[in-house]
Amino acid sequence: MMRLLFLSALLFLFSCRDKTKQQAGQEKHSAEEHIVSKPEEVTAAVSALLPVPYSYQLKRAKKWHDASGENWLVLYETGSYIEKGKETSSARLSAILYQKSDSGFVEKWKMNDYIQDCNVDVTCSFYDDQLSITDLDSNGYAEVTMVYALSCKGDVSPDVKKLIMYEKGEKYAIRGEELMVLQKDTIGGAMTVDASFKEAPHAFIDFAKNYWKKFGFRKYE
Repeated sequence: MMRLLFLSALLFLFSCRDKTKQQAGQEKHSAEEHIVSKPEEVTAAVSALLPVPYSYQLKRAKKWHDASGENWLVLYETGSYIEKGKETSSARLSAILYQKSDSGFVEKWKMNDYIQDCNVDVTCSFYDDQLSITDLDSNGYAEVTMVYALSCKGDVSPDVKKLIMYEKGEKYAIRGEELMVLQKDTIGGAMTVDASFKEAPHAFIDFAKNYWKKFGFRKYE
């Protein structure tokens, strides 16, 4: 009888340990699913893996892992060009998010913008070092933030500036102008926050407004 009770106690003890280990494993797995990995620079590697769209040039590429899988964001620009039969200039830019799977790369979303038929100087380009990958709401899905300039002008005036943020395919935007400081005077600096931010976590707009200020600021002595 005592031996039977002893064996029952051992079985109960081992059963509890197994459940504890299983729960710990589940909690660890769940925690890993809610971590966005540090983005890696893959600009040098991406051209061998993904075709560059016709007439575009590769600007930058980053990859990271989040709860959706392995993600690759690639930025492209055309620079200024003149179409055949025209005398005006145009320029385009594009950002494409790919998700890598066992069968290859799948396009998840694409963002395009352009300036077309410009008679003076044309600008349509991402700012240098502007690409940001974050997880501001700690939900395991990365936010992608991009800032770029657009203009068709022949004078010294602010470029149009846009900030675009994506999370899980949802788009958020701030649109406005660069800020130019001429001694004691300022030109431009207008900023319009898209209504889409009202539906987003508050951390998104706080980050976006601060990020907006880092780019498109020109100071002239």
